[in-house]
Amino acid sequence: METYTQKERKILEVLEFIGLHKNERIIYLDLIKNGSSTALEVSKRTKIHRPNTYDALRKLLEKGFISQVKNISKTLFQAMDPNKIHTYIEQKKQEVNSILPDLKELTNVKQGKEGVSISEGVFAARNALLDLLELNSEIKIYGASKQALETFGFGFLADFHMKRIKKKIHMRHIYNHDAWERIKKLNRMKYTQARHLSKYFDSPVSTNICGDTVIFIIFSNPVAVITIKKIEVAESYGKYYEILWSRSKSN
Repeated sequence: METYTQKERKILEVLEFIGLHKNERIIYLDLIKNGSSTALEVSKRTKIHRPNTYDALRKLLEKGFISQVKNISKTLFQAMDPNKIHTYIEQKKQEVNSILPDLKELTNVKQGKEGVSISEGVFAARNALLDLLELNSEIKIYGASKQALETFGFGFLADFHMKRIKKKIHMRHIYNHDAWERIKKLNRMKYTQARHLSKYFDSPVSTNICGDTVIFIIFSNPVAVITIKKIEVAESYGKYYEILWSRSKSN
């Protein structure tokens, strides 16, 4: 198995987020690094079986991530300009926008309705956080760990905080005891306070309280998200949060 640098792991993570399957991600990164190659060369470098290599190359061609050049003796594949990724994303956005009216017409879910929902995956967790920004109320989080940064991705969290700060939404974090660097960074942001509790309170579950909503993000594999939308529950967790906040430390 190939060992990737931190930068390469980040690239693979983003490629997964925009919809590339595992073999597609690995092969695209390989072509970026090594330039024009035959399918056999790609297969040998990535250790992906040739039939699967051809299948992934075909899908990358369809998505516009790579091109192929044929000559008398062989066919070469090469990665397109990385800026073409923007074109792919824009096409996906247009496809989604085209079906939104139909989705809204078909849905029976009333916005703001009380209830409990359960979902899985990083994408669901990211959406849950973004939904909190629509409530325009202070966000309180406890049980935040260093793993949150790895799970959500630095780019997503940077964008989330930029949107939050632009809306002037205050946010308080109570991190696990070992997240020193993250706490320092957050405390330099506007409308943000970050503290920690002792190791005894460390948790793999992040509890997010905002308005009438409580969101539990469980850093398992896959990530699990439980959303409770009920004002009485949110108020109860909010009171417990204030007790924890009074016991937390910023250094």
